[in-house]
This record gives sequence, structure tokens and C-alpha cells, in this order.
Amino acid sequence: MNEIQTLNAVPRDLTKKADGLRDERKIPAEYYGKGKENLHLALDYQDFRKVFREAGSSSIINLKVEGENEAREVLVHQVDYNPLTDEFHHVDFLQIERGKKMVTKVPIHLIGESPAVKDLGGILTTGKSEIEIKCLPRDLIKEIEVDITELKEIGETVRVKDLTIDQEKHEILEDEDTMLIAIIAPKTAEEVEEELEEDVGEAVSEEVKQEGEEEKAVAQASKESDTEKKGGEKKEEKK
Repeated sequence: MNEIQTLNAVPRDLTKKADGLRDERKIPAEYYGKGKENLHLALDYQDFRKVFREAGSSSIINLKVEGENEAREVLVHQVDYNPLTDEFHHVDFLQIERGKKMVTKVPIHLIGESPAVKDLGGILTTGKSEIEIKCLPRDLIKEIEVDITELKEIGETVRVKDLTIDQEKHEILEDEDTMLIAIIAPKTAEEVEEELEEDVGEAVSEEVKQEGEEEKAVAQASKESDTEKKGGEKKEEKK
């Protein structure tokens, strides 16, 4: 079982704007719990970065809120990032319920090096980087390790059913034939050239299509202008 990380938080002053909080290297956060009052919190940026690196989103964290005697057992439910800097922007915590199974996503962690990649030039591709499981809070795991040193030939794969996991504690909520990892053959020069030609062809086709639409728009506008002009001439004749 992973060592439970502890994270300190302080009640957030809602009169202070979130951007001002971030300028002080703090992260706005929300706490949610079934039958519990939501809390508006603030976290130290570096403290959260360190704890999140260790716990991830599938390990229990002891959330110690300033002014409270007991820590709250939570999971990181959602992390929002700044789209420009990729820094933490906002965090949601979810209270766990002891003794009640919960659903969470666990990342796949690759270990070792595939001989098919190293010696045969194969390309390692991933179908899913995490899988959904159901388990009791005490059985939560940070990640599932996959040893890829066993992938020795082109075409070999790792599927959900190949994972080494205690299935008595962890119910995998994915189809057993779901592909996680595959070793595919390296592309030949001819295949790369064909792909480039296809990309160029698609780009040209799209450009021609746009030009055609522009020409139609111009023609339609000209037609409407002529119609309006003729209508005006007929009114003049009647006068």
C-alpha cells in the first residue's frame, strides 16, 4: 500500500480574486463530499506539486485544513491547467467513503525496454494510458506497471487481460481485449512518401474547394446585384 501523503490547505477568502491568489503562488481549490459542506480552499503551489507527483489522482491524500483537528481523506478528482503555461490552475478534491467501493482511473506505467523496438526498429504505440477500476479506498493503487521487455517481436501487444493485478481487490471496468500497447513495424521510405503525397493532395483539394466556394459566392452576389439593378430599371420605366 502506498504511503499516504499529507497536504495542507487554508480556507479561501472569496473576496480575493483567483488570479490574485495565483500571483502569490497559491492554487484555488474546492472540496466536495457526500453529505458534507463544500469548502473553498487555497493550496501552496509547491506543496501541491510535490504531493500530486507522489499520489497522483488514484491515491488517498490526507487533506489538513487549517483550523480543523482531523485530516480529511480525499482523492484529487480534477486538476485544471493554465493552457498557456501548463501550470496548475485549479484543483477539485473528493471525499472518500471508507468501506464503499469507488471507481477511479489508474495510469499505465511502462518499465524496461522492448527488444522489438531496440533491436528490430519497431514503433511502440499506446492505445490507452490509463484504465478504469473499481475497488475499496484502502486498495487504491497509484499505477499499474507493465514490463515491456517481454515484447520481443513486431506485432506483439499488451491487452487489458494481460495486466498483472489483484483482481480480487480490483475490478477492471474495461473490455479484456482492449489494446494498451502494440509494437508496429517501422515505416518504409515509400510509406512515408505516400503519406506526404496524401497530405499534400488533401491540402490542395481543400484549397480548390475553398476557391470554388469563393467563386460561387462572388457569382451569387453578382447575380443578386444584377437582379436588383434590373428591378430598379423596370421601376424607372413604369414612371
